[in-house]
Amino acid sequence: MIEFEIPGVVPKGRHRTTRSGHIYTPTKTRNAEALVKLAAAEAVGKKGVPMEGPVSVTIIAHLPIPRSWSKKRQAMAADGIILPDKRPDLDNLVKLVTDGANGICYQDDRQICAINALKIYNDRPHTEVRVRLMDGSHEFEFAGEG
Repeated sequence: MIEFEIPGVVPKGRHRTTRSGHIYTPTKTRNAEALVKLAAAEAVGKKGVPMEGPVSVTIIAHLPIPRSWSKKRQAMAADGIILPDKRPDLDNLVKLVTDGANGICYQDDRQICAINALKIYNDRPHTEVRVRLMDGSHEFEFAGEG
């Protein structure tokens, strides 16, 4: 299993097109993906060999609790009673992580057979990532457990 943490929470941004038709990836997205690659490479360590075979990916995005909320509502968010149903979109968070870990944690993202993702509030915004080799049992960890 490979586990790592990424400071902050940044979703994958859409590519942009200039008036002349040139397509580019926004700087914020490039920087965030580089941060994922760095954290993943550090977690893989010296062996540096990507996993072979089917993998499952678990992602828990800890979003910042809005400071404009009342103390009561902030406490409810910290306790997991209120979940973030606002931006960023969970699928864009997942895409950033799976693209950034590609070639580092696993050889290619086509190996991903299960994805488990969750957005919650936290006083410390960060993203937790776990990549596991799957066996034939077809079971994978639920993000809310453990």
